[in-house]
Amino acid sequence: MVPATKLSRLLLYKADASPPSCAVRMLGDILGLHFDFKEPKLLAMEHKTSEFKKLNPMATIPVLQDGDFVVSESHAIMQYLVGEYGGEMGKSLYPRQPRARALVDQCMYFDAAVMFHSVKAVALPTLLHGKKGPTSEDTVNIDECYAVLEAYLERNNYVATDQLTIADLSLSTTTAATQIMHKLDNNRFPRTTDWLARMSEETSFKKVAVPGLALLKKMLHARWERN
Repeated sequence: MVPATKLSRLLLYKADASPPSCAVRMLGDILGLHFDFKEPKLLAMEHKTSEFKKLNPMATIPVLQDGDFVVSESHAIMQYLVGEYGGEMGKSLYPRQPRARALVDQCMYFDAAVMFHSVKAVALPTLLHGKKGPTSEDTVNIDECYAVLEAYLERNNYVATDQLTIADLSLSTTTAATQIMHKLDNNRFPRTTDWLARMSEETSFKKVAVPGLALLKKMLHARWERN
């Protein structure tokens, strides 16, 4: 059991429609953590202020403040939370065995460097610069990400191992976001379709990701209609 004094120190800067923020909050729900929240107004560029950059020089969300310790980037935040507060549950969510952990890291880095970039390539120009919708290049890039997930899922029940890990939390929120832009083809990517359906039944996904991604969908479709 995590001491209440520790739980009360967790401050998360987040946005409900942000897939990485959703992934961190899903992990918090699984671990029974309590967060206090601050929500910078991203469209007003509050995350670009000098004050916010003192917390996170990358000027991105989410950012976690645990007492006098600050860490940004959702994957790093999740790794920290599992290590600091995960207890026995953390052993499966982020395995300690080097090879299993390397496979989880591999999937996390794929999400950070490749798959989430495919979301940003559509979402940011839509919300900030009047993009009218996903282009053919965008859909090709998203399909390439689906192909990687399909290959990972040929080997395991989940993306990294045969158990749910933090990699599934990150990639499921990202994949749910890409559904708004370019839906999975069940015939081409049956394992990925099945995995996302299973993730969608997770309690934490229903509580956090479903309303968060519904908000993102509403925002994007409103802008596409206006643009």
